[in-house]
Amino acid sequence: MHDIALVADSSACLPPGLAHALGIRVLPITVHLPDADFLDGVDRLASGVYRALERDEPVKSSPPSVVEYFAAIEEIGARSVIVVTPAAEFTTMYRNARLAAEMAGPHVTVVDSRTAAAGHGLVVLTGAEAASAGASPAETVSAMEQASARVDLVASLESLGPIRRSGRVPSVALDVAGRLGVRPVFRMRFGAVHPLASPRDTGAALARIQREWATGGGPASDRSAIFHADCRDLAESLERRLGRVDHVVELSAAMGIHTGRRVVGAAWLQPEAHRA
Repeated sequence: MHDIALVADSSACLPPGLAHALGIRVLPITVHLPDADFLDGVDRLASGVYRALERDEPVKSSPPSVVEYFAAIEEIGARSVIVVTPAAEFTTMYRNARLAAEMAGPHVTVVDSRTAAAGHGLVVLTGAEAASAGASPAETVSAMEQASARVDLVASLESLGPIRRSGRVPSVALDVAGRLGVRPVFRMRFGAVHPLASPRDTGAALARIQREWATGGGPASDRSAIFHADCRDLAESLERRLGRVDHVVELSAAMGIHTGRRVVGAAWLQPEAHRA
């Protein structure tokens, strides 16, 4: 078995028990609230983020820095370290991890998952399970790159305000979504976000996610997740519609800054037959 260590970040929304069991090192994103700074993953931090957003208070986040990535790599001390980051279009984490890898040496590889949130988490889990099964470093990287080409994520937002303020989605997409309906549905793939539908209520939004899941190979997926932001009721409703997912997870506080409360969606790895 090869000595491989995986490093991810808290935006991957990995179930803590699963991350621990697979030996994934999760670096926390720093969340800046008006009264103090917190490390993502602290209990009840998300509720504080949503309250601040609802009061229109400034809430920001800082990704793991080059120094933090480098320190984690050095502390792990594995023969091979693979760092997995969200899509470079959404964050500076890929750049920071690459710089840290250059400092650390050739035993470190950085993989861009080409997605974010629970989709990012599915790519990380794919690599961790490959490594646990005895894959070589090159085979583990290849497994994650193949997963990043298959990962699909569809979600419904309750409000465009937080994601508009975050600046992470092109204004044209937001302008279109703003005209579509009260719960716009988005798809995230290959480092881009696209508006999909014009639902007028929550039920219609969940139905559209279900439709994308069904036509995009979700029922035959080998890895899938439902995610939500402080709305377990919507996550449970979506789970009943989809019928089978590997896990349900709440968005991290750092992700909640960009989405706001009551976001719900699904992420899955498309079977090869359904790849666009």
